[in-house]
Amino acid sequence: MLKQQIFKRCLVPTVLAAVATDTKEKAGSHNKNESNLCRPSELPLYTPDPIHNVKQIDNSETNQLEEAIRATRLKLVEINKEVEAYKRVGVEQFEKGKDELDWVVNYLRQEDNTLPKIGAIGIGGLTGLIFGLRGGFIKKTVYAAVGALGISAVCYPKEASEYSQIALTEGKKYAVVAYNFVHGVKKDDPPLELPSLPKLPTSLDEAWESVKSLVSSEKEPEKSKDQQ
Repeated sequence: MLKQQIFKRCLVPTVLAAVATDTKEKAGSHNKNESNLCRPSELPLYTPDPIHNVKQIDNSETNQLEEAIRATRLKLVEINKEVEAYKRVGVEQFEKGKDELDWVVNYLRQEDNTLPKIGAIGIGGLTGLIFGLRGGFIKKTVYAAVGALGISAVCYPKEASEYSQIALTEGKKYAVVAYNFVHGVKKDDPPLELPSLPKLPTSLDEAWESVKSLVSSEKEPEKSKDQQ
């Protein structure tokens, strides 16, 4: 009985310690063998990837230029919008004024509106008189007559056309008499005719052609003088 107790207390722990030590030695040798192993990536067959040096491009100047162009473009867009708005308002005001003027003219040309016609003719004469205030009596009279006659022509277009033809005919007669008087034509002599007036251009092309012909006619005498 005593022997069995001694065996259990002394021999069993010794055997267990020996087994544990052997196990630790095997595990340490196994770990050592694993640390001595070489990985496939560590073999000399595999070379490391080349390192590419990427140039760093300084885009600060490019960004500044793009910002300047963008700001300029936005400013131009705003200016264009403002111009279009003013243009739209101007066209609307012009059309509105034109419609109102047409309405006034049509109103004055109605046969029953005698008093408005008289008032408009008086306003026209007064306006002409105001424009001729700085002149003498003749200038004031002429300006007032022109203003009144202009409004009268608007109020009475048919009568104005008839009277204008009569005035042109009578004016031409008096002009012929004055022309003959200046040239000393006697009563029994045949009257002189008025010289024909130059033809006025009716379009821009005709006006340009007349200007070119006038310039060329002035240059030709200068060339002849230089040659002499």
